Amino acid sequence: MSTQGLLFEGSPEMLLQHLDAQILDLILGHAGGPLAIAANDQERAVLRLVRYRRGLNNAVKIREIQEQTGLSARTIKEAVRGLRVNFHLPIGSSKHGSDGGYYLMLTKEDRDAWVSDFVSQIRAEAAVLRAAAGPHAYRELVGKISGEE
Repeated sequence: MSTQGLLFEGSPEMLLQHLDAQILDLILGHAGGPLAIAANDQERAVLRLVRYRRGLNNAVKIREIQEQTGLSARTIKEAVRGLRVNFHLPIGSSKHGSDGGYYLMLTKEDRDAWVSDFVSQIRAEAAVLRAAAGPHAYRELVGKISGEE
């Protein structure tokens, strides 16, 4: 892996070593992240399966996570959200049909692909809000989001 296009600074080996150590600590039940909390059982189960899925082309499918953990799709999504927010783990997701799944983002390309999907999802949800609750609800949402930065 070359250093060009890496999402984080440092050599690829150092990046992977640091990220894997952080993940292993969480899997083992140690506190981590900016909040210094431990991952819950569902987060640890998902993390075990995402741990070695590096890059968009190596995503682990939600169906595979469900089969190996017994967790529902909703619980898996909540666990990934918790891992991203509480522990700042760079977990990307792809929603490209049956090939979609979760992966560790290591390059700018990985991140850009995830951001593109995420922005598309936000736009789709905003269109639903506008259609169901009216343009005033949409403008109110945009105002609230703009004020959070």
